[in-house]
Amino acid sequence: MSDAEPKKTISERMEDEVGGKGTKGGGTKFSSKIDKLKYNFDTGARSNRFHVNLHCPKLNLSLDGLRCESATLPGRSLGTTEFSAYGAEESFPDGTIDNGGTIDLTFLCDSGFYDRFIIETWQSMIFTNSEGTGNSFTPYFEYKDEYVGEIEIHQFRQDDKTALKYKLYEAFPISYEPMALSSTSAEILKFSCSFGYTTFDTEYVEKPPLSALNKGRRMLDILLDGMKVASRFSGKAGKAMNKLQKLDTAVSRGAAIFGNRGG
Repeated sequence: MSDAEPKKTISERMEDEVGGKGTKGGGTKFSSKIDKLKYNFDTGARSNRFHVNLHCPKLNLSLDGLRCESATLPGRSLGTTEFSAYGAEESFPDGTIDNGGTIDLTFLCDSGFYDRFIIETWQSMIFTNSEGTGNSFTPYFEYKDEYVGEIEIHQFRQDDKTALKYKLYEAFPISYEPMALSSTSAEILKFSCSFGYTTFDTEYVEKPPLSALNKGRRMLDILLDGMKVASRFSGKAGKAMNKLQKLDTAVSRGAAIFGNRGG
């Protein structure tokens, strides 16, 4: 008789890749280890770990937004148009890009209203020229390049290192909201405002650990090996293998991108 070990199934090979022993009471050993892998894969990006800076060199204004309570990371979308040479219509880029255009910020007010003072001053200098001509009654608007600045938003990891940095260009304060006072409340006042901007870019400072990519790479290889055999006997398995191969290509491209970026 041969002493060779029997060939393991795909599930057994994936279970070995995750590692560990079985658990007692409910759930399979494989599912419990997948949950453990998900839990340990990353600590997750937290919405409360961020910092906002505002700069307008032309007006010599700068705000270190330590008291910024909330902000929104802008999104971007491509304009599309519907077209069909025959059959159902499809969406195609129409040559336009929507960068959002506005961002809302909320600050906790200190006793001297410092953040509000800087932003209100910035806004007032848009309709008041350097000679003092113009006011809210009879505004005299400056050229845009005389009052626009930049906004930086840093999203931090749990270890306080910057993971994601946004930079918004040609930013300026559009509006600030009324602030309600109440004799029955002792809460800290909040100051909300909206900024316009032209476009933005992002920088991913801390690249993902390659070990995580490599583990995903090995598990994908296991699935592909199994699908290659199953696709010989099943059309559905063949379709599933095609999807996995597309995912394989995407993972390889991602690994190449992360591998080429400086750490």
